Amino acid sequence: MAKLFAADLRGALDFKLSEVLRFDLLLGIFGGIAAGFLAWKQPAVVIAVSPWMAGSAGVVIGAVVAGLSVLVAFLDQPFLRKLRAINQSPVRYLAPFLFTAVLGIFAVVLLTAVACFTPTAPAVPFIAVVSIAAFAGFWTLFSLIPGLDTLVQFVELKLEALDVPDDIGQLGSVAPSLVRGRG
Repeated sequence: MAKLFAADLRGALDFKLSEVLRFDLLLGIFGGIAAGFLAWKQPAVVIAVSPWMAGSAGVVIGAVVAGLSVLVAFLDQPFLRKLRAINQSPVRYLAPFLFTAVLGIFAVVLLTAVACFTPTAPAVPFIAVVSIAAFAGFWTLFSLIPGLDTLVQFVELKLEALDVPDDIGQLGSVAPSLVRGRG
């Protein structure tokens, strides 16, 4: 049976509620509310600023792709075998970056839509789109901070994996305890 659209990505982004309810979400909500208020008072300013915010979200997407590339570069076969031996999943370390990239794409699309409005657009739909776009944009920007924390955790994982032999899990390799037992 064919996989549903982006089924693997959805599986990687299966976060616990505690992983979503963090300070970056709160800052995104605050940014969305503030932008909605500004859209009500000064719609022309919001329209003028939206391309800059979309560009910022685009820069974040680029930084996230670079961070993912660095992480994936370290996922060679010996390291993946070590991760399996210590019951760690590499997806756990990629997921925050994937989430930020998906959120950033959503933000760029909405912020581009905001740039298409005119200052004389109907207030209610304009304010709604601006609030959601700003929420996604600010959340994208601030979600880089937990992503950096994930990089630190990944470095700690690399240190933990040093204690696992490089040839673990390979066919023909013998467990170190068995080698010591022979005499």
